[in-house]
Amino acid sequence: MLAVVLVGSFVLTLWLIGKEATSPGPTDTRSYSERLASQQLSNYGDLSRLTDTLGMKRSSQMKGNVDAIRRTNDHEVMMLGWFADPDGDATPLTIAVFVSGSIAATAQTKGERPDVTQLLGLGFGAEKNVRFEVLFSCSKGNQPVVVGLGSNKMYLPLTSPPCP
Repeated sequence: MLAVVLVGSFVLTLWLIGKEATSPGPTDTRSYSERLASQQLSNYGDLSRLTDTLGMKRSSQMKGNVDAIRRTNDHEVMMLGWFADPDGDATPLTIAVFVSGSIAATAQTKGERPDVTQLLGLGFGAEKNVRFEVLFSCSKGNQPVVVGLGSNKMYLPLTSPPCP
C-alpha cells in the first residue's frame, strides 16, 4: 500500500510540474478588438460579461446607430450605420458583428456624415471617419450583436434589427 501511495505521489508531482511548464506566457498583446473577436458572443448579456473579463469599459461618450440592414443575396446582408467618438480624432473606429455566437465581420468607420457631425458637434478630425458599411453572412431572423470599439478599452453596443 505504501508503494502505491509513493508512486501515486510521484506521478502527481510530475503532472503538476508539467502543468506549470505549460502555463500561459506573457500577457496577451492582441488589440482589444482582436481579443473580443476571438470570443463566443451570442447576446448583449454575453457582451457585458466578456468586456468585464477583458477589462473594457462601456463608453458614455461614444455614440452610434445601425441605420439599415438589408439582404444582398441568399446568404449575406449589408449593414449601414454610423459610429463616432466626440472626443476622438481622425482615427477610424472598429465595428464588430457577431452572429450565432461567432464573429461574422469587422469593419472600420470611413467617411463623413454631415448630419452626425452637426448633431454631435464633431471636430478635430472625428468627423472624417463616422460612416460604416459591413457585409456578413446571416440567416433570416438571426439577431446580430453589434459592438463599436474605440480607444482606451472603450466599447458601445449598437442595437440592430434581426437579419431580414
